[in-house]
Amino acid sequence: MNLITEKLHRVYLAIALVLVIPDTFYWYSLDDYTSFQTTFNAITGSTGLTWLSVSYLALFFAIFAQKLEMRAFLTVVAIVTRVYFLVWITDIWRANEVSFPALLKNVFIKTNDAPYIELFALIAMIPLILSLIIQKTRVANFLTALINFLRQPENRNHRIGFQAVSGIAYVASAYIMITTLIDYYDVSRGEFNSGLNSTLIWLLVLGVVSIALKLLILTLGLIALLWAWISWKQDIQLVLGHLKDFKLNEYLTRKVAGYLYTFYFILVVGLVAAGVPIFAATTFGLNQDYSVFPMVAAAGLLIGFLALLALRLIFELAVAIVHIAENTKNNLRS
Repeated sequence: MNLITEKLHRVYLAIALVLVIPDTFYWYSLDDYTSFQTTFNAITGSTGLTWLSVSYLALFFAIFAQKLEMRAFLTVVAIVTRVYFLVWITDIWRANEVSFPALLKNVFIKTNDAPYIELFALIAMIPLILSLIIQKTRVANFLTALINFLRQPENRNHRIGFQAVSGIAYVASAYIMITTLIDYYDVSRGEFNSGLNSTLIWLLVLGVVSIALKLLILTLGLIALLWAWISWKQDIQLVLGHLKDFKLNEYLTRKVAGYLYTFYFILVVGLVAAGVPIFAATTFGLNQDYSVFPMVAAAGLLIGFLALLALRLIFELAVAIVHIAENTKNNLRS
Protein backbone atom coordinates (compact mmCIF):
# COMPACT_ATOMS: atom_id res chain seq x y z
CA MET A 1 0.00 0.00 0.00
CA ASN A 2 1.32 3.44 -0.96
CA LEU A 3 1.34 5.60 2.17
CA ILE A 4 2.03 8.82 0.24
CA THR A 5 -1.25 9.48 -1.56
CA GLU A 6 -3.29 12.65 -1.93
CA LYS A 7 -6.37 11.09 -0.31
CA LEU A 8 -4.59 10.21 2.92
CA HIS A 9 -3.25 13.60 3.98
CA ARG A 10 -6.38 14.63 5.89
CA VAL A 11 -6.48 11.22 7.59
CA TYR A 12 -2.88 11.72 8.71
CA LEU A 13 -3.78 15.13 10.11
CA ALA A 14 -6.71 13.66 12.05
CA ILE A 15 -4.52 10.92 13.51
CA ALA A 16 -1.90 13.48 14.55
CA LEU A 17 -4.58 15.65 16.17
CA VAL A 18 -5.81 12.80 18.36
CA LEU A 19 -2.27 11.92 19.40
CA VAL A 20 -1.27 15.49 20.39
CA ILE A 21 -4.35 16.24 22.50
CA PRO A 22 -2.90 14.77 25.73
CA ASP A 23 0.44 16.55 25.33
CA THR A 24 -1.31 19.85 24.60
CA PHE A 25 -3.83 20.05 27.42
CA TYR A 26 -2.68 17.85 30.34
CA TRP A 27 -0.34 20.44 31.83
CA TYR A 28 -2.66 22.18 34.28
CA SER A 29 -5.35 21.55 36.86
CA LEU A 30 -8.95 22.71 36.84
CA ASP A 31 -7.99 25.69 39.04
CA ASP A 32 -6.01 27.11 36.09
CA TYR A 33 -9.20 27.42 34.02
CA THR A 34 -11.66 28.93 36.49
CA SER A 35 -12.08 32.11 34.40
CA PHE A 36 -11.06 33.55 31.04
CA GLN A 37 -8.38 35.68 32.67
CA THR A 38 -6.95 32.76 34.62
CA THR A 39 -7.01 30.57 31.51
CA PHE A 40 -5.28 33.24 29.44
CA ASN A 41 -2.59 33.69 32.11
CA ALA A 42 -2.05 29.93 32.37
CA ILE A 43 -1.63 29.40 28.63
CA THR A 44 0.41 32.54 27.91
CA GLY A 45 2.53 32.25 31.05
CA SER A 46 4.77 29.75 29.31
CA THR A 47 6.24 30.50 25.88
CA GLY A 48 6.53 26.84 24.94
CA LEU A 49 3.01 25.94 25.97
CA THR A 50 1.63 28.96 24.14
CA TRP A 51 3.09 27.69 20.87
CA LEU A 52 1.99 24.18 21.73
CA SER A 53 -1.59 25.48 21.80
CA VAL A 54 -1.00 27.33 18.52
CA SER A 55 0.28 24.10 16.97
CA TYR A 56 -2.82 22.22 18.10
CA LEU A 57 -5.23 24.85 16.76
CA ALA A 58 -3.34 25.10 13.45
CA LEU A 59 -3.59 21.33 13.09
CA PHE A 60 -7.28 21.37 14.00
CA PHE A 61 -8.19 24.03 11.45
CA ALA A 62 -5.97 22.39 8.82
CA ILE A 63 -8.20 19.33 8.91
CA PHE A 64 -11.33 21.35 8.14
CA ALA A 65 -9.81 23.95 5.79
CA GLN A 66 -11.48 23.86 2.37
CA LYS A 67 -8.67 25.56 0.44
CA LEU A 68 -5.82 23.13 -0.07
CA GLU A 69 -3.23 25.92 0.07
CA MET A 70 -4.58 27.02 3.45
CA ARG A 71 -4.47 23.44 4.70
CA ALA A 72 -0.86 23.05 3.58
CA PHE A 73 0.15 26.34 5.19
CA LEU A 74 -1.51 25.43 8.50
CA THR A 75 0.23 22.05 8.41
CA VAL A 76 3.58 23.81 8.16
CA VAL A 77 2.61 26.09 11.06
CA ALA A 78 1.61 23.08 13.19
CA ILE A 79 4.92 21.29 12.56
CA VAL A 80 7.18 24.32 13.05
CA THR A 81 5.53 25.42 16.29
CA ARG A 82 5.60 21.88 17.68
CA VAL A 83 9.30 21.56 16.87
CA TYR A 84 9.85 24.87 18.63
CA PHE A 85 8.08 23.50 21.69
CA LEU A 86 10.37 20.46 21.69
CA VAL A 87 13.43 22.72 21.60
CA TRP A 88 11.95 24.84 24.40
CA ILE A 89 11.15 21.89 26.67
CA THR A 90 14.58 20.36 25.98
CA ASP A 91 16.20 23.60 27.14
CA ILE A 92 14.02 23.55 30.28
CA TRP A 93 15.24 20.08 31.23
CA ARG A 94 18.81 21.06 30.34
CA ALA A 95 18.55 23.98 32.77
CA ASN A 96 17.40 21.52 35.45
CA GLU A 97 20.67 19.64 34.87
CA VAL A 98 19.16 16.20 34.43
CA SER A 99 21.20 13.45 32.80
CA PHE A 100 21.05 13.09 29.02
CA PRO A 101 19.06 9.80 29.11
CA ALA A 102 16.62 11.36 31.58
CA LEU A 103 16.29 14.42 29.32
CA LEU A 104 15.44 12.27 26.30
CA LYS A 105 12.94 10.27 28.35
CA ASN A 106 11.22 13.37 29.75
CA VAL A 107 11.02 15.11 26.39
CA PHE A 108 10.05 12.22 24.12
CA ILE A 109 8.67 9.37 26.26
CA LYS A 110 7.12 10.39 29.60
CA THR A 111 7.81 12.60 32.60
CA ASN A 112 8.30 10.67 35.84
CA ASP A 113 5.14 8.68 36.62
CA ALA A 114 2.85 10.62 34.27
CA PRO A 115 1.17 8.85 31.33
CA TYR A 116 2.97 8.55 28.00
CA ILE A 117 1.74 11.85 26.61
CA GLU A 118 5.16 12.82 25.24
CA LEU A 119 5.42 9.50 23.40
CA PHE A 120 2.01 10.06 21.79
CA ALA A 121 3.17 13.49 20.62
CA LEU A 122 6.38 12.01 19.20
CA ILE A 123 4.42 9.38 17.28
CA ALA A 124 2.15 12.18 16.00
CA MET A 125 5.10 13.68 14.13
CA ILE A 126 5.08 10.69 11.76
CA PRO A 127 1.61 11.30 10.22
CA LEU A 128 2.25 15.05 10.37
CA ILE A 129 5.40 14.76 8.29
CA LEU A 130 3.72 12.32 5.90
CA SER A 131 0.88 14.80 5.44
CA LEU A 132 3.35 17.60 4.72
CA ILE A 133 5.18 15.44 2.16
CA ILE A 134 1.89 14.85 0.37
CA GLN A 135 1.13 18.59 0.42
CA LYS A 136 4.62 19.80 -0.57
CA THR A 137 3.41 20.76 -4.04
CA ARG A 138 0.66 22.91 -2.51
CA VAL A 139 3.20 24.66 -0.31
CA ALA A 140 5.47 25.33 -3.29
CA ASN A 141 2.58 26.64 -5.40
CA PHE A 142 1.43 28.87 -2.57
CA LEU A 143 4.86 30.45 -2.08
CA THR A 144 5.36 30.80 -5.84
CA ALA A 145 2.05 32.65 -6.18
CA LEU A 146 3.04 35.12 -3.45
CA ILE A 147 6.46 35.71 -5.02
CA ASN A 148 4.92 36.26 -8.44
CA PHE A 149 2.46 38.74 -6.94
CA LEU A 150 5.29 40.79 -5.44
CA ARG A 151 7.29 40.69 -8.67
CA GLN A 152 4.54 42.18 -10.80
CA PRO A 153 5.29 45.83 -11.73
CA GLU A 154 1.85 47.05 -10.66
CA ASN A 155 2.49 45.66 -7.16
CA ARG A 156 5.73 47.56 -6.66
CA ASN A 157 4.37 49.44 -3.63
CA HIS A 158 3.28 46.18 -2.04
CA ARG A 159 6.74 44.72 -2.59
CA ILE A 160 8.49 47.72 -1.07
CA GLY A 161 6.12 47.78 1.90
CA PHE A 162 6.49 44.05 2.52
CA GLN A 163 10.27 44.23 2.28
CA ALA A 164 10.41 47.20 4.67
CA VAL A 165 8.12 45.59 7.25
CA SER A 166 9.95 42.27 6.98
CA GLY A 167 13.37 43.88 7.28
CA ILE A 168 12.43 45.85 10.37
CA ALA A 169 10.78 42.81 11.96
CA TYR A 170 13.77 40.53 11.28
CA VAL A 171 16.39 43.00 12.48
CA ALA A 172 14.50 43.95 15.64
CA SER A 173 13.61 40.36 16.51
CA ALA A 174 17.10 39.01 15.83
CA TYR A 175 18.72 41.78 17.87
CA ILE A 176 16.43 41.21 20.87
CA MET A 177 16.80 37.41 20.77
CA ILE A 178 20.57 37.42 20.29
CA THR A 179 21.03 39.99 23.07
CA THR A 180 18.86 37.92 25.39
CA LEU A 181 20.82 34.76 24.59
CA ILE A 182 24.16 36.50 25.23
CA ASP A 183 22.92 37.87 28.57
CA TYR A 184 21.61 34.44 29.55
CA TYR A 185 24.94 32.88 28.60
CA ASP A 186 26.89 35.44 30.67
CA VAL A 187 24.70 34.81 33.71
CA SER A 188 25.03 31.02 33.36
CA ARG A 189 28.80 31.22 32.90
CA GLY A 190 29.04 33.34 36.05
CA GLU A 191 27.16 30.68 38.00
CA PHE A 192 29.62 27.98 36.93
CA ASN A 193 32.68 30.17 37.61
CA SER A 194 34.53 28.38 34.85
CA GLY A 195 35.17 28.46 31.14
CA LEU A 196 33.20 26.83 28.38
CA ASN A 197 31.70 23.46 29.35
CA SER A 198 29.13 21.05 27.96
CA THR A 199 26.23 22.75 29.72
CA LEU A 200 27.09 26.13 28.23
CA ILE A 201 27.64 24.57 24.82
CA TRP A 202 24.15 23.04 24.90
CA LEU A 203 22.77 26.39 26.06
CA LEU A 204 24.25 28.08 22.99
CA VAL A 205 23.22 25.30 20.59
CA LEU A 206 19.62 25.23 21.80
CA GLY A 207 19.57 29.01 21.93
CA VAL A 208 20.67 29.33 18.29
CA VAL A 209 18.19 26.68 17.16
CA SER A 210 15.45 28.44 19.12
CA ILE A 211 16.29 31.76 17.45
CA ALA A 212 16.21 30.13 14.03
CA LEU A 213 12.78 28.61 14.73
CA LYS A 214 11.44 31.91 16.05
CA LEU A 215 12.58 33.65 12.87
CA LEU A 216 10.90 30.90 10.86
CA ILE A 217 7.68 31.46 12.83
CA LEU A 218 8.04 35.19 12.15
CA THR A 219 8.38 34.38 8.45
CA LEU A 220 5.17 32.34 8.55
CA GLY A 221 3.42 35.23 10.27
CA LEU A 222 4.60 37.71 7.62
CA ILE A 223 3.49 35.35 4.86
CA ALA A 224 0.07 35.03 6.48
CA LEU A 225 -0.26 38.83 6.69
CA LEU A 226 0.71 39.23 3.03
CA TRP A 227 -1.75 36.54 1.99
CA ALA A 228 -4.51 38.17 4.04
CA TRP A 229 -3.81 41.56 2.47
CA ILE A 230 -3.87 40.13 -1.06
CA SER A 231 -7.15 38.35 -0.37
CA TRP A 232 -8.88 41.18 1.46
CA LYS A 233 -7.39 44.41 0.11
CA GLN A 234 -10.29 45.21 -2.23
CA ASP A 235 -12.87 44.59 0.49
CA ILE A 236 -10.83 46.60 3.01
CA GLN A 237 -10.64 49.53 0.59
CA LEU A 238 -14.38 49.24 -0.06
CA VAL A 239 -15.19 49.27 3.66
CA LEU A 240 -12.91 52.25 4.31
CA GLY A 241 -14.59 54.09 1.46
CA HIS A 242 -18.04 53.43 2.93
CA LEU A 243 -16.94 54.73 6.31
CA LYS A 244 -16.61 58.16 4.68
CA ASP A 245 -20.29 58.07 3.73
CA PHE A 246 -21.57 60.29 6.52
CA LYS A 247 -25.07 60.44 5.01
CA LEU A 248 -25.37 56.65 5.29
CA ASN A 249 -26.60 56.30 1.72
CA GLU A 250 -24.91 52.93 1.38
CA TYR A 251 -25.37 49.94 3.67
CA LEU A 252 -22.19 48.36 4.99
CA THR A 253 -23.75 45.45 6.85
CA ARG A 254 -23.94 42.99 3.96
CA LYS A 255 -20.35 43.75 2.94
CA VAL A 256 -18.81 42.98 6.31
CA ALA A 257 -21.30 40.44 7.67
CA GLY A 258 -19.52 37.56 5.96
CA TYR A 259 -16.17 38.53 7.48
CA LEU A 260 -17.65 39.00 10.93
CA TYR A 261 -19.49 35.70 10.70
CA THR A 262 -16.26 33.95 9.65
CA PHE A 263 -14.37 35.53 12.55
CA TYR A 264 -16.94 34.52 15.15
CA PHE A 265 -17.32 31.08 13.56
CA ILE A 266 -13.57 30.45 13.89
CA LEU A 267 -13.64 31.83 17.44
CA VAL A 268 -16.47 29.52 18.53
CA VAL A 269 -14.93 26.48 16.84
CA GLY A 270 -11.52 27.28 18.36
CA LEU A 271 -13.01 27.62 21.84
CA VAL A 272 -14.83 24.31 21.47
CA ALA A 273 -11.72 22.61 20.06
CA ALA A 274 -9.66 23.74 23.04
CA GLY A 275 -12.37 23.80 25.69
CA VAL A 276 -13.53 20.20 25.33
CA PRO A 277 -10.14 18.55 25.98
CA ILE A 278 -9.33 21.12 28.67
CA PHE A 279 -12.56 20.36 30.54
CA ALA A 280 -12.14 16.60 30.11
CA ALA A 281 -8.50 16.60 31.19
CA THR A 282 -8.78 18.92 34.17
CA THR A 283 -12.12 17.71 35.52
CA PHE A 284 -11.72 13.95 35.25
CA GLY A 285 -7.96 13.63 34.97
CA LEU A 286 -5.93 11.42 32.72
CA ASN A 287 -5.71 8.60 35.24
CA GLN A 288 -9.40 8.40 36.09
CA ASP A 289 -12.50 7.48 34.08
CA TYR A 290 -11.51 7.27 30.40
CA SER A 291 -15.11 6.56 29.39
CA VAL A 292 -16.02 10.14 30.35
CA PHE A 293 -13.95 11.63 27.53
CA PRO A 294 -16.23 10.53 24.65
CA MET A 295 -19.26 11.85 26.54
CA VAL A 296 -17.56 15.19 27.18
CA ALA A 297 -16.59 15.39 23.51
CA ALA A 298 -20.17 14.68 22.41
CA ALA A 299 -21.54 17.30 24.80
CA GLY A 300 -18.97 19.83 23.63
CA LEU A 301 -19.82 19.24 19.99
CA LEU A 302 -23.52 19.67 20.73
CA ILE A 303 -22.95 22.94 22.59
CA GLY A 304 -20.67 24.18 19.82
CA PHE A 305 -23.24 23.29 17.15
CA LEU A 306 -26.02 25.12 19.00
CA ALA A 307 -23.78 28.17 19.44
CA LEU A 308 -22.96 28.21 15.72
CA LEU A 309 -26.62 27.78 14.83
CA ALA A 310 -27.62 30.72 17.03
CA LEU A 311 -24.78 32.80 15.55
CA ARG A 312 -25.91 31.99 12.03
CA LEU A 313 -29.52 32.96 12.77
CA ILE A 314 -28.43 36.30 14.27
CA PHE A 315 -26.37 37.19 11.20
CA GLU A 316 -29.10 36.05 8.82
CA LEU A 317 -31.61 38.24 10.67
CA ALA A 318 -29.34 41.29 10.45
CA VAL A 319 -28.61 40.74 6.75
CA ALA A 320 -32.29 40.12 5.97
CA ILE A 321 -33.29 43.44 7.59
CA VAL A 322 -30.67 45.31 5.56
CA HIS A 323 -31.72 43.47 2.40
CA ILE A 324 -35.31 44.56 2.94
CA ALA A 325 -34.16 48.14 3.52
CA GLU A 326 -32.11 48.11 0.30
CA ASN A 327 -35.03 46.76 -1.75
CA THR A 328 -37.35 49.35 -0.24
CA LYS A 329 -34.92 52.17 -1.10
CA ASN A 330 -34.51 50.89 -4.67
CA ASN A 331 -38.29 50.68 -5.12
CA LEU A 332 -38.72 54.24 -3.88
CA ARG A 333 -36.10 55.48 -6.34
CA SER A 334 -37.77 53.69 -9.24
